Amino acid sequence: MDITRSVSEGIKVWLCGGALLLALAWAWLPRRAARGVLVSLLVIATANYARFGFKLPFRQVDTYDLIHYYLNSKYFDELGYFDLYPACILADHEANGPFFKEGSKFLDQDESGHHIAPISVALEEGQVVRAQKFTPERWEQFSHDFLFLQREVPGLNSELWRQLIQDHGFNGTTAWVLEALPFSAVPVEWIKTLGYLDCVWIALALAAVVWAWDLNTALWATLFLMLTYSCRWPTITWAFFRYDYVSLLIIGMASLRKGRPLLAGFVTGWSATLRLFPAMWLYGPGMKGLFGLLQRKVHRPLLRLVLGFALGVGVWQGAATAVFGVDAVRTHFENMSDHNKSENLSSRRIGLALGLPFRGDLLPKAITPEEKRVVEDQKPIRFAIAGLLMVVLGWGLRNRRNDEAFAYGFLPFFLLTTASYYYYVARWTLWVLHAGGVCKPERGESRARHAVGLAMLAGAELFTNHAEVTYPDHRVYLIGGLAWILMGYSTVMTAWVVIESHTLGRFRNSTAGA
Repeated sequence: MDITRSVSEGIKVWLCGGALLLALAWAWLPRRAARGVLVSLLVIATANYARFGFKLPFRQVDTYDLIHYYLNSKYFDELGYFDLYPACILADHEANGPFFKEGSKFLDQDESGHHIAPISVALEEGQVVRAQKFTPERWEQFSHDFLFLQREVPGLNSELWRQLIQDHGFNGTTAWVLEALPFSAVPVEWIKTLGYLDCVWIALALAAVVWAWDLNTALWATLFLMLTYSCRWPTITWAFFRYDYVSLLIIGMASLRKGRPLLAGFVTGWSATLRLFPAMWLYGPGMKGLFGLLQRKVHRPLLRLVLGFALGVGVWQGAATAVFGVDAVRTHFENMSDHNKSENLSSRRIGLALGLPFRGDLLPKAITPEEKRVVEDQKPIRFAIAGLLMVVLGWGLRNRRNDEAFAYGFLPFFLLTTASYYYYVARWTLWVLHAGGVCKPERGESRARHAVGLAMLAGAELFTNHAEVTYPDHRVYLIGGLAWILMGYSTVMTAWVVIESHTLGRFRNSTAGA
């Protein structure tokens, strides 16, 4: 059938509603009936994600993403973090271009940050890059790969090309480049095969969920990927190594549940070297350990978790630094620091920072310079709210299992950062936590909290898909509304965890006394 994405997202609204109701009703349904409904939802959601055809999963790729991540990793020695756009624009012009209507400007990048510059500057910089950093053979290969992606692979048009050369360039960490480098050596004509690498990562994560929880939880975990707005781009199999870090977080969470904190720490450290922010998933265990020390308790598994994390970071970042040098690592950190400034915010970023100024209006459609200034001015109140909520959450997690404390790492990620919407696939750890609590709750644990948490997360997906279908151009409405929902989720879950941890502590003390 190969339906359009808007039709697919309209169907997702109903599927998310079904998931929400199933989460609330799970405890009262017969086990066989509950699983039957879940499997039915999953089958329809998977077919819908593929848009009821074979073209999307087996033939299409995301040229926009691959120009950044395939080309820049393959030619990282020559391009570094600043020279992708000048090299591409020059290669385009040398091949009787511009192939698309490119406009008169691009987003230039250097040590001072990002700034708009004329296309003539890109051509001058591209000539310097070609002369000083490429050998003739490597330039010929680069031009071939780029022109194949630009002109032979469907996906780009003049509007997208202008958007691409005014984007923020390549932002992969040096550790990600090290991981990707052996695979980006694949000839560009075989590039679709790289898209299946993320399927391998996801399969490993789901296997870990079965290992640590059960099959029902893994079915719920799969359903999330088929419904979440965060997986609308890059579509699974359209790019490569875009879901490695979140799969590692799921594996780390599962390892903690199975009593393997050293392994959990290592894969979390690996994940952190790939995207930096996964380090925040140590927040819950860290606060649990801190409050334990205040009560003169040493949680030895958490010490092994930290040791494993240090080993993971040391191995991956150490190897990347040895291969690419300290300057490349420093440049990436400086580049990301500039990228995350308030003036560089876009309407595709999410976080508490984008929620506080939002009042529920449809207009403006996109974030304005005035709103960016408001985001900057609200930093004190925003960080005060975030700090208070995080301290209370940390107190509530002091009696929780290590894997649950780990899963709530998404909350500081939401409260403190303004990440692009596709990174919000990291909600996966919370979805798995609540699905596991619904399907297989621990003694003394409230299944109701997990049912409500899972329903709220499904509701967030319902809202975002509905907003995209109903008001497709009103990005501020979507990201602002989602921020409100996630703030509500954060507040409700934090309060519930605190209350439940108090009763759980008394339950454990009474059990120990008996």
